[in-house]
Amino acid sequence: MAVISIGCFLALFNPTAAMAEEICKPIRYADGDTFSFKRDGELVRVRLAGYDAPERGQPFSARATEHLRMLTAGGARCDCYKADRYGRSVCTVRTLAGANVAPLMLVAGFGCIDPRFENEADPVDRDQARAALEDAQARRVGMWSGVNPQCAAEFRREKRNG
Repeated sequence: MAVISIGCFLALFNPTAAMAEEICKPIRYADGDTFSFKRDGELVRVRLAGYDAPERGQPFSARATEHLRMLTAGGARCDCYKADRYGRSVCTVRTLAGANVAPLMLVAGFGCIDPRFENEADPVDRDQARAALEDAQARRVGMWSGVNPQCAAEFRREKRNG
C-alpha cells in the first residue's frame, strides 16, 4: 500500500513519469485538435500539443476535423504529458507509422502553432511544425488560401472582446 501511495504522490509532481505513450483509438472528434478515446472504460479527451485548429464557426474548421479524423482513424500513438485547464490530456499524437500529427495538420493548412506551448515540444517536432506551417502559408493551402486567414487564438480573442 505504501508503494502505491508514494507512486501516486510522485506522479502528482511529475505527470510525465506517470504517463507513457499508448495506442489510442479516437471515437469522437470535437474539432481539428481535440478527440476522445476510451481507456479502461473511461473517456479520455485529448488535445494535440502545440497546435491550434480553426474553431467552430471559422472557415476550414470542419475540414480540419475531417483531416484529423483521416490521419487517426485506425488509431494513433498518444504521448500525454499534462492536463490543460479544461481537463483534456495534452498529448503529442503520432500516426501508427510514427509521424507527428500536428505538422501533418499544419502542412495541409489546417491550423497554427500555439506560441504559448511551442517550447513544450521536442526540438525536432518544433522544427517540423514550423517548417510545415511556413510551407502551407507559402503554398496558400487550407486556411491560408482565404483572403484574411485568422488563427484560432485571434478568433477567440476577437469573439471575447466583441
